Amino acid sequence: MRFEHEGLLVDDYNLSLDRHCKDCGKAYTIGDYMGGFSEHHFYRPVDYKSGCERSCLECWLGVSEFVKPRPQNLQPVFHNLNLTFPLEHGHWYDDSHYEQIITGQWAVTYEKYLKDGCHLVVLPLARLQTDRVVLIPNGVAIYPVGRFGFSTIAGDQSALMAAALQSAASGVSIADLKSHPVMVFPVRFSWEALIHANHKDHMIMIDALSGLTEPLCFDLFRYWHCRLGQTPDEGLPALPGQLQSNLMMAGALLINGLTHQSVVLGGAAFSHKITRGLGLVLRQPEWEQMPYGGEVGGIVIHALSLYSQMIQTQSSTAKFIQALSLLEFLAFPKAYQKFTKVKTVISRYITTCPSERKKILDRFEELTGKKDPVTGDEMGLRTRIVHIGGRLEFLVPSGRDREALFLELDGYVRCVIDHMIDHSSLSWDSYEEVKAQM
Repeated sequence: MRFEHEGLLVDDYNLSLDRHCKDCGKAYTIGDYMGGFSEHHFYRPVDYKSGCERSCLECWLGVSEFVKPRPQNLQPVFHNLNLTFPLEHGHWYDDSHYEQIITGQWAVTYEKYLKDGCHLVVLPLARLQTDRVVLIPNGVAIYPVGRFGFSTIAGDQSALMAAALQSAASGVSIADLKSHPVMVFPVRFSWEALIHANHKDHMIMIDALSGLTEPLCFDLFRYWHCRLGQTPDEGLPALPGQLQSNLMMAGALLINGLTHQSVVLGGAAFSHKITRGLGLVLRQPEWEQMPYGGEVGGIVIHALSLYSQMIQTQSSTAKFIQALSLLEFLAFPKAYQKFTKVKTVISRYITTCPSERKKILDRFEELTGKKDPVTGDEMGLRTRIVHIGGRLEFLVPSGRDREALFLELDGYVRCVIDHMIDHSSLSWDSYEEVKAQM
């Protein structure tokens, strides 16, 4: 059933979503008021269509105290799924099982993880293409379309209990996942809590699972294949879990490590989608080029997260501020320092020539807090944006100049991150000794 009136469209999924009234706390769905006399309240003069996502009809009409008792301290119940990523991966990628791994035989590929109490997550990947299996450290595998072993999986949506109706209304099924490349990795969580959780809990879980993939590999993929520019890079992939057929819907297949029972979660877990360009073409990366687990490696992983968020930002003004903040973090990841110290550190990564370094220091002054030597007026771009309310689009009106500015900032950031990746196995104190020789 679809409800459409005066520009408002409510599909089956949104009709069946469990909601809680912001006024009285009552659990309701929009579908509860479809059909019969109540349906007329969606139209003028009552106009319930304007408030049906936030309030029950009784509170919208102001008659709740007459038709039902007011609940006391009623709050929705959230189930703690205790989601964690396994730390031990010494058994990952067994050469003796190479054929089973590349043909998607998940029960063999992840046998040791499953015996160790993990469950398996399968996320669809939109705006990403690959023609071969891509293996990543820490138990992550990305399979091309048609390579993963879906044929050995039998989903049981009825096991989701209270959330089965909403997941079914989303239209997401195993068939949708089969038409996508998929990302597979092990996690630990409470299967019992998953079964009893509501639909909102499931959407939070899809978001959390997608978020787990960022430090594992997706932040690095974006860093390798995309660049900072005035508009988002055309190679940006969709968020893991989003569906190519309907980017406003997300899905996740979860496989129980003990029983091999599986369920599909589906729904509107994300708030936005990427539409520009065709997305990412992925190849097998060299593991040696990825950050190691030293203290510097942990700093690099956070820096890559900041970079990944920055290049997905639409606003040029916000992107510019994020780029300077990232440089501040890279220069002093453990404590805040003024940009006069930041620019000195960053310049040492860029050049060893004293005259060139002086040019870079002057350039950073222009980007941040330069003042007119005669009038004392603020000229630095960041000061004019943050403290005077300017926008980069007006301060640098030429699109070509803005693009050159972002390429310049991207070059500064990459000088530091690339150097840190090369030394990611070091402690921070040891890395400081390396920096002292620069």
